Amino acid sequence: MTRALVLALVLCQSLGGAGAAERHVVLISIDGLRPAFYLDDAYGAPNLRALLKAGAHARAAEPVFPSVTYPGHASIVTGVRPVHHGIAFNVRFDPAETRLPWYADATDLKAPPIWEWARAAGLRTAALSWPSTVGAPIDALVPEQDYYWRTEPLELLLRSSTPGLFERVGVRPRADMFTDVAKWDAFLTQTAGAIIRRDRPRLLLLHLIETDYRQHRDGPDGDLVKAALGRIDAHVGTVLQAVRDAGLAERTAVIVTGDHGFAPFSAVVFPNAVLTRAGLRPCPGAESGWRTTVHVAGAAAAVFVNPPGDVEAIGAAEAALRAEAPGRYTIVTREQLDRLGAMPTGAAFALEAAPGYGMSGACDRGVTAPSRGGTHGFLPSRPDMTTGFIAAGDGVRGGGALAWIRLIDIAPTAARLLGVTPPLPVEGRVLEEILR
Repeated sequence: MTRALVLALVLCQSLGGAGAAERHVVLISIDGLRPAFYLDDAYGAPNLRALLKAGAHARAAEPVFPSVTYPGHASIVTGVRPVHHGIAFNVRFDPAETRLPWYADATDLKAPPIWEWARAAGLRTAALSWPSTVGAPIDALVPEQDYYWRTEPLELLLRSSTPGLFERVGVRPRADMFTDVAKWDAFLTQTAGAIIRRDRPRLLLLHLIETDYRQHRDGPDGDLVKAALGRIDAHVGTVLQAVRDAGLAERTAVIVTGDHGFAPFSAVVFPNAVLTRAGLRPCPGAESGWRTTVHVAGAAAAVFVNPPGDVEAIGAAEAALRAEAPGRYTIVTREQLDRLGAMPTGAAFALEAAPGYGMSGACDRGVTAPSRGGTHGFLPSRPDMTTGFIAAGDGVRGGGALAWIRLIDIAPTAARLLGVTPPLPVEGRVLEEILR
């Protein structure tokens, strides 16, 4: 029996379980987690596979639209879609901005997240690099931000994290980790383990990113993707060991999930070039004098008009974009967006790239250009956009295999394991069939 399986079984073989009143939940998000990473033996992920064997898993977890990181993570922790939690994209739409701000602040969330549900019940919480947590009421917090863009990232990290956290748990952040995703994930894992051992939080959230980074650069099947997954799988093992070291193995449930899948592309399309050519926006900037412009979110894009609701501008934009659409992208109507609970920020309609295409907001490079890599953002109905889900430990039945779940089902399920109740109704459901 492998060491990974032993550690996972320790989580599951409790003496009847602790009960929700004493249970701990560790929620790990692996950015860009594809179900194949734990279902296909070609991928080296012994810790994920051990959790799968000891607990329950899904063959597919449905993301939200657009299937990108911040809307997905907001849905994971709120149990609702973007129309309710307000995180429409990774970055805000602002035609006057050249470097758009991320939805980094906890106040960007318009629906209460699970850390607030836990706090209201008097439970101690922790979160490491979870999106939209800057300023969140979390007891041990290392928020996600665009540190890699900053001239003083270490200063920003220390200023925005829980005061004195790193000294208290004995972890020293380093300046070189902000531009090296492997070092960043290792730092987060080390900090998470130290927090578990010292603070024993009832709820801990951890977001790891290297699999996303490598798939973007190299494509879903790139040579370095398997190595990145191996490192992240080892981080999962480190967290499991910390749970065991803290004496919490018999009363901890571990949930591992992702936020979106991945698809390869060999060309990129530039819808803003189409709008520029139609005279609907200036190029390069759209600070003023624009009637329509595109805001890209991975392989999807929102089409905005100025002023909002300008029927003539909407019609002109749709006509211009439809003329260039065949084989490159499809139109997603406002009615379709409403059914998806997507883009609640005034988008007139949206675009979804065709298979094999990525999408860019540039306006001065022609309509298409060759390129290569991996992307996401497509409609959640795309099979390659589904992500993963594994749950094991106290309160979780062994041997459960679900064909399909949704990201919005995770928060209510984790809340049931913790014994807390969402303050407002959620769209997701408790995955009763995997619980005991």
